[in-house]
Amino acid sequence: MFNFRNCLLTVFAMLAYPWQVAGAAAPAADLTSPHGQDIWFWLTLTLVALAIITAAYTWHVRALKRQKRALETEIRLRTAEIQAQKEELEKINQTLLKVNKRQEAQQSELTRFLAVASHDLRQPMHALNLYLGALFSFELPAAVRPVVNNLRNCARTMDDMFANLLDLSRLDAQIVEPQLQEFAIAEVLGKLDVEFTPQAIAKGLHFEIHHSMAIVNSDADLVEQILRNLIANALRYTPKGQVVVKCLEFDQQLHIAVEDTGIGISKHDQETIFEEFFQVGSASESRHSTAGMGLGLAIVQRLVRLLNIPIKLQSQPGQGSTFAISLPLAASQDVTDKHGRSKASNSASLLQALIVVIDDDESILTAMRALLELWDARVITATSGKEAMALCSEEIKIPDLLICDYRLGSNENGIDLVAKLREEFNLQIPAILITGNISPQLSEAAKTAALTLMHKPIQAENLHLNLKQLLSETKE
Repeated sequence: MFNFRNCLLTVFAMLAYPWQVAGAAAPAADLTSPHGQDIWFWLTLTLVALAIITAAYTWHVRALKRQKRALETEIRLRTAEIQAQKEELEKINQTLLKVNKRQEAQQSELTRFLAVASHDLRQPMHALNLYLGALFSFELPAAVRPVVNNLRNCARTMDDMFANLLDLSRLDAQIVEPQLQEFAIAEVLGKLDVEFTPQAIAKGLHFEIHHSMAIVNSDADLVEQILRNLIANALRYTPKGQVVVKCLEFDQQLHIAVEDTGIGISKHDQETIFEEFFQVGSASESRHSTAGMGLGLAIVQRLVRLLNIPIKLQSQPGQGSTFAISLPLAASQDVTDKHGRSKASNSASLLQALIVVIDDDESILTAMRALLELWDARVITATSGKEAMALCSEEIKIPDLLICDYRLGSNENGIDLVAKLREEFNLQIPAILITGNISPQLSEAAKTAALTLMHKPIQAENLHLNLKQLLSETKE
């Protein structure tokens, strides 16, 4: 438009120029004179220029209109494409929503299955361990005792395999959610010390935990599960020597290392050691050993990813292995409850201790009674809270300890029932809560209710150690 305006100004100047010249030279000049002919020349030239400019302007306007129409067509096409893409995205979104709902339904079904498996499948294993524990306490013939011992070892291996399969399924189903909080690592290490010392002694190994008074910020239950798998793995693959758990505070973190003098791991195997069903050694060795299913380290890897903490491995064949994790230290290291080693001692006795056992499974009650009476305890068994109250009211002595299953009939649960019994006797009676539920929420609820939590299936020796520890603390 700017060029066109300049052209018009030029044309007007050309039209005015001959008339200005004519007016200045001869106002009454004849148009047929030479000077008049110059005027006609300039007039003709101006008209031609005006025609050219008009044609150019017309062409330019038409070009703009064509561009406008083309642009409008392009906009319509693009709009149609965007609309089609929007409709396609909506269809995909609807499909994804249906898939998501289907996955949520499957997730819910899997959650329910795992809940049933955690209780119903653990229950017979739990009873089996109690019966084997009771059987092993009898004076058996020399030829029979090795058979019973092998049965207990096989049952323990089945326990480990079953627990690992459930844990791996829960992690893959993304059911487990970390509950981050500050806690004393000594509480976790104390429980592991109690749990694994008898196993190490039975295998002829030196087992030691260098306890730490550090306060860390993480999930206590998941950290305990990580260390439990690492220690169990170390004991399993250490034929002789020792397994030591070391703690070191450095750079605002607590570094926990599980060191063993076992068979070690080659560089090649270290690349696949955290995969499911991987076992160090040949396939024939694995089939004829109690090395488990090779799930322990796969679970560890998933747990450290869930907690977003590092894990390191150092190992050489024949020279043992070291697995190390790092936990963030809490901002404050001041807590009132700093437990060190387990207070349980061999001097603590169950002699004549009155223990109330509540479970809605008669087979569990029978096995528990047999086991506890072999440990010289007096036992009251009940299938419900009402029955437990009635039987306890017949006793002159207040119960020394309660053992209660979490899931009971008639919509009862062990936490509420223990609270009622404590209220009835107006005494904080020490209690053990037994369950197949490994959710962090239940662990936190048990801790809040001052209950010692044990997960099915339990080993007789672990139950004995916990009972002695609780009774010993009560006497103190």
